[in-house]
Amino acid sequence: MMEEGSASGGSSGASSPEPQEPFTPKYNVRLSDKVTKDGDSVRFTLQVSQNGLTIHMLEREFEDFEYLEHCVITGQPSHGLIIPPLPQRSAIDPHNAEIQSKRLMGKESKTLIADEFHKDCHQLQKYLELLLSHPVLGKNERLLNFLTVKEAPPRTKVKKGLMSKLSNTLDFRKSSYPDCEEFFQKERDWVAKHHPAINNTAEAFNKIICAQFRVSHHIEQLVTALKQSSMPNSELHNKQYNIMNILFYDNLDTVKGQLDEKHNKEEIMMGSVLTLWSNYIESENQMLLDRTTLMVDYQTCNRALDKAKPNRKEAVSTIRL
Repeated sequence: MMEEGSASGGSSGASSPEPQEPFTPKYNVRLSDKVTKDGDSVRFTLQVSQNGLTIHMLEREFEDFEYLEHCVITGQPSHGLIIPPLPQRSAIDPHNAEIQSKRLMGKESKTLIADEFHKDCHQLQKYLELLLSHPVLGKNERLLNFLTVKEAPPRTKVKKGLMSKLSNTLDFRKSSYPDCEEFFQKERDWVAKHHPAINNTAEAFNKIICAQFRVSHHIEQLVTALKQSSMPNSELHNKQYNIMNILFYDNLDTVKGQLDEKHNKEEIMMGSVLTLWSNYIESENQMLLDRTTLMVDYQTCNRALDKAKPNRKEAVSTIRL
C-alpha cells in the first residue's frame, strides 16, 4: 500500500508527511494616493515590487478588480477555499453620491460628501495582499498577469443570470442539513453565531462615524457664520468682539480638524477591519454552503445507489456525477 506522504509507491519511512514550507507572496503591492477621476471612471495607481525593488507602476480601474475577482474564482476549482472578498465600490456618480451623503448627513442635507479615494486605496491594497498571500490563489496566473502586464486585460461585464440565482436559492435550502463531520459543524455554528454580531457591531460603528461627521459639518457651518459676523473696528467694543470672535472660531476650526482626523483614522482602521471581517465570514459561509451542497448530493446519490436493483447496481455505479 502507498504510504501517505510518499512521492512514489515505496515507503517514505516517516510516520507523517513533512510540513509544507510557508507560502511566500511573489510580489508586494501598494496603491499610491495618486488617483485620477474622469466622469464615472476612477483609475488607481499600483506600485508592484519584488525583493524590495519596484518593478511595475500600473493603472487599474475598479472594473478591472471586479474582472480579476471573476477570473480568479472561475479559473480554478474553488471548493474548500475561502475567497478574499472584494471591497464594495464607492459611490462616484452624482446620484449615488447624493444617496450616500444623505445617509451620512441626514435626509434634509443638501451637502455632497467629497470623494474619499484614500479609503478605496487602503481596501483594494488589502484585497490584493490577501490574494497574493493565499497559498492557492496567490499562484493564480490571472492575478500575476494583473500585477505585471502594463495594460489591463479586456474585461467583460459579469452578471449572474436567473439560473445562477435559482441555483443559489436551492443550495441555500440545503444549509439546514447537519454536517457529517464535527469540525465543519462547529465552524458553521460559529459563523451563524458571530456573523450577525459582527454585522451589528459594524452598523453601530457606522452610526458613530456618521454622528461624528455631522458634528464636524455643523462646526464648519458655525465657523463660516462667525467669520461673516465681524463688526467694524470703529468702536472699542467692536474691536474686542472681533478679537474674541477670531479666537473662538480659530479654536472651533482646530477642533474640527482634530475630529476629522480622528474619525478618518477610526474609519480606516476599525471600520475597514469590521467590514473585512463581515465580508470574510460571508465568504466562509459560502464555502461551507458549497461543502454542504456537495455532501447532500453525495448522500442522495448513495441512497439512490442502495435502492437500485441488484442487477442494475453496476450500471448505476458507473455514471459520472
